[in-house]
Amino acid sequence: MDKVILNRIELLGKIGVLEEEKRTAQRYWISIAIEADLRTAGQTDRLDETIDYGRVFEIAETLMGTSDCDLIESYAERLAGQILSTFRKANSVTIEVLKPDAPIEGSFDSVGIEITRTRND
Repeated sequence: MDKVILNRIELLGKIGVLEEEKRTAQRYWISIAIEADLRTAGQTDRLDETIDYGRVFEIAETLMGTSDCDLIESYAERLAGQILSTFRKANSVTIEVLKPDAPIEGSFDSVGIEITRTRND
């Protein structure tokens, strides 16, 4: 299956359980892979035959800016739902949400989650 990929979008948001996380915006790295048949887009060279990654970025950014989630799992679930409902060509979507500045003592690159949702879920 073909994929449209947005790799490591950096967004600021206030997702978290702790009061400090709700008060101060933190960095999140979002990666999105959308499975869809892109053959017609390749043959016709038409934007309306593919998944517009600019629009996907806007959806992720808007959702992050308005998110009232405690968990990054909730953000990812909402994002997956919006992508699948916006793009009828999307068969499934995999979303990775990484939190590089998580409030954990210790040395790490990031913590995060990955979910995959299909149109049939």
